[in-house]
Amino acid sequence: MNTRGKTRLVLALVLLGVALLVIGALALQLPTATPPQIAAAGLYPYTPQVRNFTLYVRDTVLKLPDGTLIHAFGYTDDLHGHAKIPGPVLTVTEGDMVNLTLVNDEDPTNTKFNAGGDGYALAIDGFGLADRGPVKMGQRYTYHFIAARAGTYWYHCRVNAIQHLQMGLYGAFIVQSAADASSAYPNTPLFNKQYTFVLSEMDSVEHQQEYDILHKGGPALNWNNYQPDYFLMNGRAYPDTMMDPADSINGTLGQTVLVRLINAGSEVHMMHTHGFHFLVIGANGRKLDQSYYKDTLLMEPGERYDIILRLNQVGRFMFHDHIDEDATNNGVYPGGMITMINVNNIDGTNPAPMPSMNTSGNGT
Repeated sequence: MNTRGKTRLVLALVLLGVALLVIGALALQLPTATPPQIAAAGLYPYTPQVRNFTLYVRDTVLKLPDGTLIHAFGYTDDLHGHAKIPGPVLTVTEGDMVNLTLVNDEDPTNTKFNAGGDGYALAIDGFGLADRGPVKMGQRYTYHFIAARAGTYWYHCRVNAIQHLQMGLYGAFIVQSAADASSAYPNTPLFNKQYTFVLSEMDSVEHQQEYDILHKGGPALNWNNYQPDYFLMNGRAYPDTMMDPADSINGTLGQTVLVRLINAGSEVHMMHTHGFHFLVIGANGRKLDQSYYKDTLLMEPGERYDIILRLNQVGRFMFHDHIDEDATNNGVYPGGMITMINVNNIDGTNPAPMPSMNTSGNGT
């Protein structure tokens, strides 16, 4: 190779090296493409909203199916209303700014009631709310936080937690996916309907004693003697769980249902479906890396699960706690944590009469 050829080769190699350096530099400066899993999730089109909630502490009386009256106190979003057991379902979307105000005031429905002598303070398992200490009588405090992750959560009082939780200071906090309102998490099955069930239990004797202490005075109750005799789903015991469509699962053949389960009680519960296996897709506010099928799900106190039910057969099927005692009202079966899965034909008909409970399980 002559001198001119060598010079041209060296020049070409130099120019090639410069070109590669320029391309590399440009590549570092150009914005990278959205990762496929995020693009598929559709997070960016959603515009976060500001969500404002106010909770008041009030008392109430629960009437159980056998006529027993249980005194309780809990949260409500109605200034002049009685407590709701469980408290109002607070629903937001992933990314929303949440302003949650807790008010500790004189109860306008009963000015003698003041269970919050030591104050109240909110906790939402899965979110680090500011620890500002108890909200004393006559005070209010607003918790500000971002609902950063989709999932099923619950709010409750963390002052005198044993007393306040047993008496009813708890409720569901739901963060819907920003990816798609029809899925609990990105890349999980789409659903047609969703239900939330808050599980709890109550000791009617100790609730009455606590009511007497709060209204008439007396030494503090020893909650170590707690012996629940009523077991509740969304504040109701069977057969009252059939009174509100929100307290039973109702759908049409071919639909897919998301069920959010929250154990706000102090005992283990084992939720069981007749006629169906369900897909567990989330636990404790997080999507599972690997979903799995079950027909009985053990829930420790404070745990939450997200399950998917595919309604692939028509009829009426039990959905209940598989611990026998928890399916009773003061020891009498059936009662407690029992509700129904009602699946109709597309034309709205159902071959099973409404009072019927399919206890055979159809192969489960």
